[in-house]
Amino acid sequence: MKFTFGYTLLFVYVIAAIVFWGYSLNKQAYVVYQLERKNLLQNKLKFSAETYNSELKKIEEKRIRRKKQYLGEGGTFLLITILASSIIYIGYYRQRRLGKLQQNFMLSVTHELKTPIAGIKLNMQTMERHRLDEDTQMQLIQSTIQESNRLNDLCNNILLATQLEDRKQAMYPDDIKLIDLLEQEAEEFEMRYPDIEIVRNYNERSFEFKGERTLWKLVLSNLIENARKYSLKPIHIELETKRIQDEVFLCIKDQGIGIPDEEKEHVFQKFYRIGNEDTRRSKGTGLGLYLVKKIIHLYKYDIAVKNNTPQGSIFEIRFS
Repeated sequence: MKFTFGYTLLFVYVIAAIVFWGYSLNKQAYVVYQLERKNLLQNKLKFSAETYNSELKKIEEKRIRRKKQYLGEGGTFLLITILASSIIYIGYYRQRRLGKLQQNFMLSVTHELKTPIAGIKLNMQTMERHRLDEDTQMQLIQSTIQESNRLNDLCNNILLATQLEDRKQAMYPDDIKLIDLLEQEAEEFEMRYPDIEIVRNYNERSFEFKGERTLWKLVLSNLIENARKYSLKPIHIELETKRIQDEVFLCIKDQGIGIPDEEKEHVFQKFYRIGNEDTRRSKGTGLGLYLVKKIIHLYKYDIAVKNNTPQGSIFEIRFS
């Protein structure tokens, strides 16, 4: 706030100074013009009529040139000042916004790391201190595995976000069959979250493409996890594949809280999280969808987010 107020005052002062000095120079130029005409008039008898008119015309042309010069230079300087000031302010605003997002990211990461670690520790301490029946032990072990998977996913997202930041070219080491990879991820989520219902609607089953299996596994995992995280209970997710002419589409649909239209263009930004109260209660770092779009665009494909009916969101990947 202090920077904005001080910067605004300085900007107004600089603009006012430019306008003032431009006005002053133009006023002085007019005074010079009047003196030149007066001097010529006093020496009128020394010149012939033709010479006098010629000299008078030169004085008038000099006045017009000065005026154009002051207007041109002053206007250019004014425009440069406005552009430079705008660039500085936009840079400051973006840096401030990024700093806020990074601060929120660090808070989220700290929470996301501490929660599964605390869960794992509690499960292990419970098993160490108490003699538990086999069913209870299995429940604690499954809970520990889930927390370990969650911790592993978080670490993978952070590492990949760093690795992909400056990466410009995609690699194509693997032949990937979309349905097989999609089914693998769906089964993993069903095992990890017994209360989730994943509906398959595979209208296109033969599509294959080249890419890094690890990266595309992360894309599908993050999209399904995003649908699960923001879904209302009972959790219902639909996986749909379809072909329209030469293009194949993968749609991941949820029936959750949905995404406001004004937020749709921001959800793929790094560290960004939707700013409503329901979403803020959900865990996350703002890296999942950023990585999804980064990987998809790296392979020259497209992703879009749409509204689902009657509620929820659809994330649609277009393979073309």
